[in-house]
Amino acid sequence: MKSSYLAHGKVILIGEHSVVYGYDALAMPINSLHIKTTVEPAPEMWMDTERYQGPFFMAPNEYNGLKYVVKKMLELAASTEQLKISYTGQIPIERGLGSSATVALATTRAMDDYFKLNLTEEQILAITNHAEMINHGKASGLDAATVNSNYLVFFNQKDGPRVLKAKLGATLLIMDTGELGSTKEAVMQVHDQIKASPQAADKLKRLGKLADRTKTSWLNHDAGQIGTYFNEAQEILCSFDLSTAKINQLQKIALAHQALGFKLSGSGLGGIVIALCKNHAVAQTIADHSQKIAVNSWIEEI
Repeated sequence: MKSSYLAHGKVILIGEHSVVYGYDALAMPINSLHIKTTVEPAPEMWMDTERYQGPFFMAPNEYNGLKYVVKKMLELAASTEQLKISYTGQIPIERGLGSSATVALATTRAMDDYFKLNLTEEQILAITNHAEMINHGKASGLDAATVNSNYLVFFNQKDGPRVLKAKLGATLLIMDTGELGSTKEAVMQVHDQIKASPQAADKLKRLGKLADRTKTSWLNHDAGQIGTYFNEAQEILCSFDLSTAKINQLQKIALAHQALGFKLSGSGLGGIVIALCKNHAVAQTIADHSQKIAVNSWIEEI
């Protein structure tokens, strides 16, 4: 017997960092980026990924979230069965594309199917988000909710995820800087600044407000206004020292070639950036001019 589950990645449009403190955020699934988890019987507990092949529970610490998921699911199944759990796909790690939430969700769902546990959506998301807490030190629940959704997600910790099915009528260019971001480090960096400065706390609140306004403009199909919110959000994220020289270079290129707005996405200190464009042609032009800096790019119609 074998069970598999395919889970997609995500990109945060606006509200990263502020969402950890209870403010709103807006994120969207990226169906073109996914990871498949396969669970099957084996002589011993075994993990098979591109970077690690070996005994499951002897995997490096970066897999601690997954170890939690597997232990929890075996416990819920009251099983001591030995399994091989394989991961295939192409979501770059530590870039803000939701790789850790994606593998946690896919593992939970594949094992739920394998053991016929019929867990509720709430249980599956709780397990996925607990794995995220282990991975990142603090997790809002946004990543888990978005990799589990087929639509745009408007999220805060109090109300949870709310789905937005409306399309904006614009194009999003996602570019990978190739720099590994550290969510844990970035979250602590912001936390320390907020603790030390009331002005920093005000900026974080403003970031949450920009997410609210982005949602309103999205429903009004006002891509130009959202572009201005992206640019202001980037200024705030820069003020927390989350940008890098590469991100700043990509910003200059994007805005010089008619991007409506530009910002980093995710925790920062590297990772991915997003440029909001009025159409595919503008996005492609920016991508072409960014080839020497970005290691990869994707264009999504939104």
